[in-house]
Amino acid sequence: MILFLDYDGVLHPDPCYEADRLFENAQRLAAVLDRYPEVGVVLSTSWRNVKSHAELLTPLPERMRTRIIGCTPNFSDCRISGALVPYRRHAECAEWLRQHDMAGAAWWALDDRGDWFAPYCEHLLECDPTLGFTEQMAVRLASRFEVARKRAARDVDVQIA
Repeated sequence: MILFLDYDGVLHPDPCYEADRLFENAQRLAAVLDRYPEVGVVLSTSWRNVKSHAELLTPLPERMRTRIIGCTPNFSDCRISGALVPYRRHAECAEWLRQHDMAGAAWWALDDRGDWFAPYCEHLLECDPTLGFTEQMAVRLASRFEVARKRAARDVDVQIA
């Protein structure tokens, strides 16, 4: 399972004018991820365009840093179908999956920019940018992980039988 992670509007409000509020929701997300060690995190945040890999990881809780398996490519580097051209973040996620031979993998995106994803994208968990990753969002994400985990277990059982 893959989780594409935006920072602004997810791990803290967007805009965030108070330095002490930056990454205020990171521990909440880390707590959800702790229950699902099979989930890899790919950074889709715009911060990846201006920060080094080390700078991207530094503000995250230590236990989350080890979960980061990469960053999405820039939209200009994507080889995408015409249907995703207007949906830049969705296209970047799809390109990362394609590049890593994971097109069929279960994935979700935590983002506050629903307009950067195709309409009705079932993979998007859209956060309210003024709140970010709330407790309600944590429950929704955990629910998605649980369903995917059960589906994967069922698929293994079917293949074994």
